[in-house]
Amino acid sequence: MAKDPDPQASNDESTISPRMLMAGGEPSWAVQAAGDWSFNAQFFLLSAPPGAGKTSLLEQCIAAFRAKGLRAGGIISPDTGPGGKRELILLRTSPEKGSDERLQLQLNDANRGDGSGCVCGNESAPEGAVRVGNFIFNESVFQKARAELHRLCRQEHGTAEAPADWVFVDEVGPLELKQGGGLEPAIGELLRAAARGELGPPQPRFLIVVRQSCRNEVVQTYGLDGTGCDAMEEEGMFAGFGGAAARAAAVVDLTEVPAAGEATDEFIGRLVGLPPLL
Repeated sequence: MAKDPDPQASNDESTISPRMLMAGGEPSWAVQAAGDWSFNAQFFLLSAPPGAGKTSLLEQCIAAFRAKGLRAGGIISPDTGPGGKRELILLRTSPEKGSDERLQLQLNDANRGDGSGCVCGNESAPEGAVRVGNFIFNESVFQKARAELHRLCRQEHGTAEAPADWVFVDEVGPLELKQGGGLEPAIGELLRAAARGELGPPQPRFLIVVRQSCRNEVVQTYGLDGTGCDAMEEEGMFAGFGGAAARAAAVVDLTEVPAAGEATDEFIGRLVGLPPLL
């Protein structure tokens, strides 16, 4: 059972506490990861090596969430294009918005892992494209992704056309953090607004793919450690709630993603079962 926020937790807590670091890679990784979440956790960061199955896990989550009537928005980028090239899928949060839109993101042939954190700004890319390592991506597809993230950001105070219960971001990496390209500035605006509690109500939760080497920088850059939240309530019905500990990032460090089975089902089931975040 998920735990309530600790009323004694300091609202000065601005780092990821040890209890939020969920060790993965063992057969029971999902059970371990699901055992210590705060029910108010809003951001779940998935880190694993290239090819470990992060995007496949997200696809399973999306199907499970939608089967339960939850609205899944955001973007995922599977390598399901011709020749294993990376695509970008815009997730539609309601049938009225149409089916998910699949776009060809990767323009060249490159082996998996060629873009592992290396942003090669010195090498030229064709007009309308951006290079990350050996990968060349279509900038117009990033533009559409940014427009979708901006639409979700307009969920503020319930003004979005189709608010999302869960937002998927696959992924935030060196292109965003070092160059301000790719999904920036839209992803920064969305995550910071969410971290301040400005979206909704109810507030969406986030599943974000991030390289392990970038994980702490993502948390600090976008304020996912709860530092953007209001101070803890000291009196009244909600005394002891709020503050940095209430909506801090739950870091699920997946070093190996297992095939669909009991562990994966339990992990996804725990996400599906989280109550609305008001």
